[in-house]
Order: sequence, then C-alpha cells, then structure tokens
Amino acid sequence: MYERSRILVDPKVQWTIAGRLAGHWTMFLVCLVAISTLVRVIFTAGDQPLLDSAWSSLKAQTPIILVMLMLLPVFLRDSLKLSNRFAGPMYRLRTALRSLAQNKETGPIKFRTGDFWLEAADDFNIVLAQLEELKSENTELKRKIEESASVFGV
Repeated sequence: MYERSRILVDPKVQWTIAGRLAGHWTMFLVCLVAISTLVRVIFTAGDQPLLDSAWSSLKAQTPIILVMLMLLPVFLRDSLKLSNRFAGPMYRLRTALRSLAQNKETGPIKFRTGDFWLEAADDFNIVLAQLEELKSENTELKRKIEESASVFGV
C-alpha cells in the first residue's frame, strides 16, 4: 500500500500521546540532571562552596540538556508516526461505521501493511457482507409480500 502523507490522522488521540511522551521526557530530563548534579556536588564537596559546586555541576549538564532538547522533536515525530499504525485503522473503521449508521453507501475497508488490528478490517468486511446480504434478502421478501398482496387484493 501507499505511504501516509499526514502525521496526524486522529489529532485528539495523537496529541494526547505526544503530550504524555513530552511529560515523561521532561520528568526523565529533570531526574537525569538532578541526579547527575547531586553526584557531582557530593564528589566536589569540601573543594568549593556548596552553591558554587551546584552551579558548576549544573553548567556541566549543558551538553546533556542540549542533546535531550534536540532529541525531543525526533521522539515526538517517531511516536506520532507510530501512532498512525493504530489511529489510522481506528479512524477508517469509525468512518465506515458512521457511514453505515447513517445508511450511506459503504464499501469494504482495507488497512495499510504494517497497521495494527488488521483483523478488525477483515471482521468489519465480513459483517458488511452479511449486512448487504440481509438487506438484499429483505428487499426480495418485501417485493414478494407486495406481489402476494396484489394477487390477493389486500
């Protein structure tokens, strides 16, 4: 199948994932800097005043902070692209179900290679075929009832 052109298929779901990832990333960065700074302060205790030691230890964390800041957009983009593998199929399934609920013409759905929940498309397509068969049988039965009613003058 073809490659997705959009990063966000279901913005509500995907921005929630991105926000959660950014929150976890922030907690990780704060813990990483705090632990590293604390260890440096402990090992330099006695060599310099506590505030000077803490400040120089924080300044020493600048490369780690910069690298982590550069990696955040990479993490977010990759997570959003990965989330397409389940947000996209659920979006297509919801759209098809909404069309059915509104009695609109709906065809079979197919998910992309690599998507999660491929079986959901197969199950939907089976149910869609059964629904179409029942509609056809219903139409045929209505026609027969009308024919019978006209024959008997009812």
